Amino acid sequence: MNSKLIIMGLMISSLLAVSASGLTQKTVQQVILQDDKSGDHLIFDISTGQYKFESCKANFSAGGIGIVTVTGCKVDLRDVSDSRTVLAEVDLCEKVGKAAVAFAGSNVLTGRNDPPGFESVISDSSTGDSAFDCAFKTIDPK
Repeated sequence: MNSKLIIMGLMISSLLAVSASGLTQKTVQQVILQDDKSGDHLIFDISTGQYKFESCKANFSAGGIGIVTVTGCKVDLRDVSDSRTVLAEVDLCEKVGKAAVAFAGSNVLTGRNDPPGFESVISDSSTGDSAFDCAFKTIDPK
């Protein structure tokens, strides 16, 4: 027990020393969310709001530009219009995230938007192992 406390103390001291020395941490520019079950994934750029979504099973992809809000460790992406809803929330400190996407189908004959042509919910329990591909993630049972 004491050895664990000593190791944790040394780790915290090292982090404080790095912070005090003026070294900067690596800045996250892109966030990738990959659903734990389906493999569907969303990638977005924090500085520009540009995003791309891809569904593995439905062979569907779409992209756009949303509004990104950063509050501490929390990063939110939002793009809501008549033709789409893309909402994502990521906690960079906890490395977890979730997203909901819906894209309306267009009816060429009537010119109106039909109910969502595609919907997906992404639940990512570990953004550290997420990838922008359809390879399934290995879930570590807790």
